[in-house]
Amino acid sequence: MPPDTFFTSGGFHFSGKTLLIHSKALQANDKQKVSIPKKKIMTGRKILLNTAFLLFSVSVFAQFSLQGEIRPRAEYRHGFQSLIAEDEDAAMFVSQRSRLNFGYTVPEVTVFISLQDVRVWGEVAQLNRSDMNASIHEAWAQFPIFTNAMLKLGRQELILDNSRILGNVDWAQQARSHDMALLQWKPSDAFQIRTALAYNQERENRTSTLYTLNNYKALQLAWMNYRLNQTSLSFLLLNIGNQFGTDQILYNQTFGPFVSHNAERFKLEAAAYLQTGKDNLDRDVSAWYSGIEISAPIAASWTARAGFEMLSGTDMDEPSKNNSFTPHFGTNHRFNGHMDYFYVGNHINNVGLRDAFLGANYAAQNWGLMLAFHSFWADAQILDPANNPMKAFLGNELDLMLSYNINQAVALRLGYSQMWATESMQRLKGGSKAQTQNWAWAMVIIKPKFI
Repeated sequence: MPPDTFFTSGGFHFSGKTLLIHSKALQANDKQKVSIPKKKIMTGRKILLNTAFLLFSVSVFAQFSLQGEIRPRAEYRHGFQSLIAEDEDAAMFVSQRSRLNFGYTVPEVTVFISLQDVRVWGEVAQLNRSDMNASIHEAWAQFPIFTNAMLKLGRQELILDNSRILGNVDWAQQARSHDMALLQWKPSDAFQIRTALAYNQERENRTSTLYTLNNYKALQLAWMNYRLNQTSLSFLLLNIGNQFGTDQILYNQTFGPFVSHNAERFKLEAAAYLQTGKDNLDRDVSAWYSGIEISAPIAASWTARAGFEMLSGTDMDEPSKNNSFTPHFGTNHRFNGHMDYFYVGNHINNVGLRDAFLGANYAAQNWGLMLAFHSFWADAQILDPANNPMKAFLGNELDLMLSYNINQAVALRLGYSQMWATESMQRLKGGSKAQTQNWAWAMVIIKPKFI
C-alpha cells in the first residue's frame, strides 16, 4: 500500500492523488486507475473523518447517561403527622425536588453522581445570588475486586428487601443516602451477600472524635439472600453505633429474616426482627417486630392487599428500659398510613404500634388507583395525666391516591388522606381529635432523558 494511504475499507484505497477501485468483475491482476481531483479527495477525507468521529461519539455516549428530574408537590396539611389543634390553621405550600443524574459505565468501573436541589417555592428571594438548598444526593463509584464481587464507595442509597429497615425514603423530597463502603458478592444467580461499613465524622480533626451532627457514628451490616424458584429468603444483621458523650459509642443491633413468595394466585411477604444493645440514652434495648402482607388479583386490573404489623413499645411508666422497636432507615411512609403519624421523624421510643390494614390497587394503561384503610393500636400501656390506663385503640386512617402517566417522561399523582383519632391518640400527639384531620396533595413528576 502506498505510504500516503490513510484509510482502507474493503476494495477502496484512498491516496493523495489516485483512487484505486478493485472490481470483482475484473480479472485477478486487472486494476482500473481513475484520476480524481485533489479537492474531491479532500472532501472524501472529511467525510471519513466525520464518520469516524461519529462512530466514536456513539460509542462514548452509549456508556454515558444524563437524566433529570423536576418534582413539584403542592400540599394542604390539616392534621398531617400530628393532630391539629382548635386554634391552628391549615398549612399550604409547594415543595420541589430538582435532580441531575450523571452515569458512566465501562467494564472497569461504574460511576454515578446525583446533584439535588430541594426547596419550598418562595423560601429563596427572587434576586438571590446563592443559597444552601443544593447538595449531592449520591456520588459513588463501583468496580470489581475479585470474581463476582463488586465494591461500591461513596454516598449512596441503600435499599434492602421491602425497605422496612433500610430504604431510600423516596417520598421525602430530599430522600436518604449514606456515606459508606458496600461490598456485594454474588457467587451464583441464587445467592448473594452484601456487607457495608460506615464511619461518620463532622469534620477533619487532629485529635478529637467528637461528632455532633444528627447521624449515627458507625454502621456495619451483613445481608444474605437466597432465591429458590418463586421464593426469596433474606437475613439481616445490622449494628449501629451512636456517640454518647465525647468518648463513647453505644451500639444497638437489629437482626432477623425476611421472606417473599410469589405464587400463581397470590404474593406473600413476612418479616421478623429483634433489637438489642443500647439506645441513645444508654438504656438497655429489648424490642421486636413482626409483619405480614398478602396480595392477590381479585378482578381485571385489580389487586387486593391485607396485612398486619406489630412494633413493640415501652409502657409510659417504664423509665429504665427501652422496649420500643425502631425501623431505623426504613421507607416508613409506605407502611403505617400516608399521613406519617408513626416512625416518620416521630413516635420513636414510644408505646409501639399494631397496624391492621386492607387495601386495593388498580392499574390499567396509563391510570392507577390506590386505596388503603388502617386501624391503629398501641402495643404498650398508655397512661392519662393522672397515670390511669387508657385504651390501646388509636384510630383509623383512609388513604387514596390517583396516578396518571401523561407520557413517558411526565406523570401526575393526586392524594387524599383522613384520620379519625381517639382520646389515646390525642394523649400521644396533642392537638384535638374533635377537629377534622386530613391531608391532600398533588405532584407532577417530570423525568427527561437527555442522553
